[in-house]
Amino acid sequence: MITGLDVGSTTAKIIRLDSGKLTASKVVPSHRWKELLEDGNTRNTIATVKTIGTVETPGTTETSETIVSTGYFRKTVPHTAAITEITAASLGVRYYIPDAQVIVDVGGQDTKVIDLRNNTFLINDKCSAGTGAFLELAAHYFDIPVESLGKLHTRAKRSARINNTCGVFAISEMISQLVGGYTMEEVICGIHQAFARRIAQMIPPVETVVLIGGTVLNTGIVKSFESIHGSTVVLPPSPQTVNALGAALYGEKLRQGQ
Repeated sequence: MITGLDVGSTTAKIIRLDSGKLTASKVVPSHRWKELLEDGNTRNTIATVKTIGTVETPGTTETSETIVSTGYFRKTVPHTAAITEITAASLGVRYYIPDAQVIVDVGGQDTKVIDLRNNTFLINDKCSAGTGAFLELAAHYFDIPVESLGKLHTRAKRSARINNTCGVFAISEMISQLVGGYTMEEVICGIHQAFARRIAQMIPPVETVVLIGGTVLNTGIVKSFESIHGSTVVLPPSPQTVNALGAALYGEKLRQGQ
């Protein structure tokens, strides 16, 4: 059994492989993962994975376990090999999309652009602009769940113009647009477009871009990015757990001595 862990700033993702086949998948809040690791009743990482509640497919084996971690808090996870999110994303995306060229991994604290054509990458981690934290800030202002932003985007009849992606200034601009007559939905649409513009600036010319990370489950982000960057956007079957899958695939390589 091989387990891949992606412990991010907001969620922890768990993927389990048995003989190369995906047998379990789970997403939990990162705070719960950290609490379990610190809990005296949870003495090791394997126990933590089982406590969280991944359910095995009948017929899988429970022999020796290989665990590989990645993500923002990967170095806090004991008893595991650790790999960078760049490596994990590359392995996970190529599992689903072998001919992928450029990956955009939108996380809670940073956004990474990985160019598989020349093995280069860029990271935006200087502020919340173009990260999930920016959307969390907007959702908090409107007192709505961040998961509802995509649905509200579809109700907008037009888009407010939000120029700032710095959190403090963006909130001020959102207020101005609301006062100016734009609806909440139209301001949210503007937020998504500002978000997409910030990310698009990081991406080299390419026909197809693969988007991953929990943030891209927001359909408003995907639509805005497609219209602004002009490339074809592809999402893997489970964009939020791709890095955990990549970690598990790296574990397979370790097992095979590669």
